[in-house]
Amino acid sequence: MNGGDVTMPRIYEVLTSASLHAESVRSMLVSVSAHELARGMHSFDDAGSGWMRPRRLSVAQARALESCLAWHPGLYRQMARTSAGVCLRFATDGAEVALAVRLDEEPRGTEVVLAAIDHGRRMPHDGISVMVDGQARGCAMPHPLNRSLPWMEDAQGVGIYSISLDEADASGTATMAIPGLGERHEVCIWLPCLRGCELRELWSDGTYIEPLPARKRLLVLGDSLGQGFCADDPMLAWPSLVAESLSLDLVNHSIGGQVFQPTALIGEPVQDVALVLVELGNNYRHEICPASLVMRDSTAYLREVASLYPEARRVAITPTGHDADACPVHEGSCAREVPAIVRVAARKRGFEIVDGMRLLDQGDVTLLDGEHPSAAGHAQMAARLLTMLASSGAAC
Repeated sequence: MNGGDVTMPRIYEVLTSASLHAESVRSMLVSVSAHELARGMHSFDDAGSGWMRPRRLSVAQARALESCLAWHPGLYRQMARTSAGVCLRFATDGAEVALAVRLDEEPRGTEVVLAAIDHGRRMPHDGISVMVDGQARGCAMPHPLNRSLPWMEDAQGVGIYSISLDEADASGTATMAIPGLGERHEVCIWLPCLRGCELRELWSDGTYIEPLPARKRLLVLGDSLGQGFCADDPMLAWPSLVAESLSLDLVNHSIGGQVFQPTALIGEPVQDVALVLVELGNNYRHEICPASLVMRDSTAYLREVASLYPEARRVAITPTGHDADACPVHEGSCAREVPAIVRVAARKRGFEIVDGMRLLDQGDVTLLDGEHPSAAGHAQMAARLLTMLASSGAAC
């Protein structure tokens, strides 16, 4: 994770100036409700006072993840509230933009995984990331708001994420256009993948903010690898990289710790899906599970995916590699049989099959804890997956 070009530009100073009133600020800046620009979510929960929480799963799906049919309902409840895959896509003629956001605390389940990686030196491993005109600008946490705004009742927990949209010159200094007379910029702001958040306003010092046209969608049904664990930047998680490379809008239903749970697919299907990637099976390594159970659940799950998305290209990814010394397989697990089980279940439902063992090299550079890929691992996984998809995919 790095700061990139994320700074505290002039908009932050305008917003927090003690000498300005609400009317003055709003005459200097154009703003929209941030949720109007969001992609990758099912709906929003109204958090009051103009704050909206992105919900990437339906209420019915969330209830299924918390039910007695789920392997780890408490963990899944936490992971379902994260904003993995959710982003704001818009165009503006401004030189700067700023977003008002309130971040959740890191889920306990996430803390456990990351503490083992950080060895006591806790790092964020997450944040808000931005792409401007197709160029990544880095990832950072929002800057805490140091005073209440006239039109915002409570500044508790509020952060302002600010970014300069103009490119820096050789000295590292951005050449600022006169607000409203600058070039049109296409911007994508990726929200955190390891925690949830609430959104309020997005400001620009230009004359307009408008949503970009919607595209066909990539739906990812995965576990912690798909959610973006250890990419350190939500834009650098392999689902985000694949979606951008294919010019698709991402809908990420990945849940850390998840396995093949057919009830998690309950409800209306996601609309306009061109490609479905199913990346599940890794978590059977960690506990007792008979092969008959995995066969039953994976067959039912993939049958339901095929039923919900008959027109989409469907790809099943078998479990990825791991370091057996760092992450030993539970003696009661059928993990060694899972890849073959997934292949059989996927073939029955017309899925293409990608061999997950070919997506990630073994080593400290790509696997931080012997199981979760680093940013380099996510990049490698995305690149190899894209190559396989381009060559019609199946690696049986």
